[in-house]
Amino acid sequence: MLGKMRKTISLIVLAIAIYGLASGNNGLLPFTMVGLGILMVIMGLEEFQKNRKSYRSYLLFAVSIFMLFVFIQLMIYKSSI
Repeated sequence: MLGKMRKTISLIVLAIAIYGLASGNNGLLPFTMVGLGILMVIMGLEEFQKNRKSYRSYLLFAVSIFMLFVFIQLMIYKSSI
């Protein structure tokens, strides 16, 4: 289940990133960051399911929380302008 979600989200993020690069549209960058944050949460959950509670799973969760926090800050900043 998580493997299929990981592959689907990674394809969506890849498509958004390629479109943003091809069109030069930097407005899609925050949505790419959110997709990568969600992808890292799923990868961390996969690590926990495999009972490999190593630094890698904790690092994935920490980075994903940071990326989602930056996205929220960016959306608040954009709405105040």
